[in-house]
Amino acid sequence: MSRRAWGRVVPVLLALNLPAQVPAQVQSFQLPSGLRCLLLESHELPLIRMELVTRWERSELPEGKEGLGGFLGLAMAAGGAGANSRPAFNRALDGLGMSFTFKPEVGAFRWSVTADSRSQETAMELLADAVVRPALDGPLLEAQRQLLVKQAAARTPQDQAIARFSWNLGEPGTLLPPAAAALDRIEFQDLLDFRRRVIRPEGSTLALYGDLNLAQAKQLVLMHLGVWGPGAQAPVAALPSPRSTVQPGPEPRLLAALATPVGTELWAGAPRPAGWDQPGVEALLPILLARTAGSHFGQLAMSFLPSGGRGPLLIKARAAQGDRDGLVAGFTAGLERLRRVGFSADELALALVQWKAENSALPLHPERLLRGLLDGRLDPALARSVEAVTLPALNQALKAWLDPARLRFLLLGADAPQVQAAEKAGLGPATVLGSN
Repeated sequence: MSRRAWGRVVPVLLALNLPAQVPAQVQSFQLPSGLRCLLLESHELPLIRMELVTRWERSELPEGKEGLGGFLGLAMAAGGAGANSRPAFNRALDGLGMSFTFKPEVGAFRWSVTADSRSQETAMELLADAVVRPALDGPLLEAQRQLLVKQAAARTPQDQAIARFSWNLGEPGTLLPPAAAALDRIEFQDLLDFRRRVIRPEGSTLALYGDLNLAQAKQLVLMHLGVWGPGAQAPVAALPSPRSTVQPGPEPRLLAALATPVGTELWAGAPRPAGWDQPGVEALLPILLARTAGSHFGQLAMSFLPSGGRGPLLIKARAAQGDRDGLVAGFTAGLERLRRVGFSADELALALVQWKAENSALPLHPERLLRGLLDGRLDPALARSVEAVTLPALNQALKAWLDPARLRFLLLGADAPQVQAAEKAGLGPATVLGSN
């Protein structure tokens, strides 16, 4: 659609006057321990969903043991909770028809439970066990270490390149450093100390959605999580010399993996700009990138991964099997065009409409609703920030994110001519994985 046509469509969409926030009232309370609790009542079905997230900063990781957070998360996913082993914990869930998930991320751990509202006390008890009383021991640690080392050894060059690229950008889904040797430095006491240091009520938020009211929610949370309080914290300790003095070399600007997959991909990633504090721009940026991809990148298949308020911006381009030679030129030209042209006022208006529409649809998807609640998407301050985004600020932020000096690149499924083309385009020099 032309810009003139968009100009006719935008006023119509804006006339819909979609709300900037979910039309459900969020009720909140806080325990004396600092645990923040959010409640969205919904009595349409006899169900309750609970999700708890606890966040931590990379500064909590001891020097030389940067994989500790991911290792703890994977160990907790494999271990039991409270007095139950993992199989017994799963049987308790199955016997009551409950669903339970635990997801470790870079800088966060997430637990969630869905249950019949009549089983809410049992559900909360199991959630509390998983959060506060995970079953960790030395044999579990060693079993997980050996499993992860085995998995690392089986990685293809593409797997290795993706892990290395994602880790160095700080992508939230990348839990462990790309080098398997990093696991050898982690001991059982490290896991225990780190867990006490970061899984704490004052750094956590619990969201509740479903068939219960505020009084019931307060009683339920106090009964099962009221005793969870701040405890003695082990200090962050660096590795003793001489290993703590060993510094890794600079990461390459271009990583490439030689292989023959179905297609070939070129990724560009940028860490968060220093001092970044523009949540409104960040909420709209992935919508705008997806909406305008065809204008800048032509026939390349594009995908955009937003930072989600914590991680990097990641842009991926995929070439069809018969058009591999045009990937590098098309992608680099698209990035340059995107930086130079930026977005239009009509595109910004449409992105705002889409953001509001997505928020309005969240009650139809309870899991997304809880995730949005925990991640601040439903915060009135974010809605005000989104509404206040101006076109000059948006395009200035886009240039900051896509500053060529900050971009790092990953070329997957490449052949030698493609690597050479990437280097000639200024993306390299390349470090090639999988070459002889």
